[in-house]
Amino acid sequence: MIIFEALSKLEKKIRLTAFQWAHMRFKHPELSSQENKMIETLKNPDLIYHSPQEENFQYLKLFGQTPLGEKYLLLIVKHLNGEGFIITGFFVSKIKTKDKVLIWKRK
Repeated sequence: MIIFEALSKLEKKIRLTAFQWAHMRFKHPELSSQENKMIETLKNPDLIYHSPQEENFQYLKLFGQTPLGEKYLLLIVKHLNGEGFIITGFFVSKIKTKDKVLIWKRK
């Protein structure tokens, strides 16, 4: 079952499956009821990094109000051709850029 699909900034149709959503809420309960922020992060991120070693993309967007205060929402996404899926996501204070390539930044 698919929770949502959204067209990302990189023009990939990204989906969140019920299985991954259950995993994310178990590991990061603060994400419950944050689906709109997740969609906004995919569509309108502040930064997108590519992690060649892990073969994924990391979409980040800063939100002034989250269940944990001002934080970035980080979504780790796997791209497959013109589509993709969310592997996991969580709120972070600092962005780790080691071994990652910045591929998009909001101007």
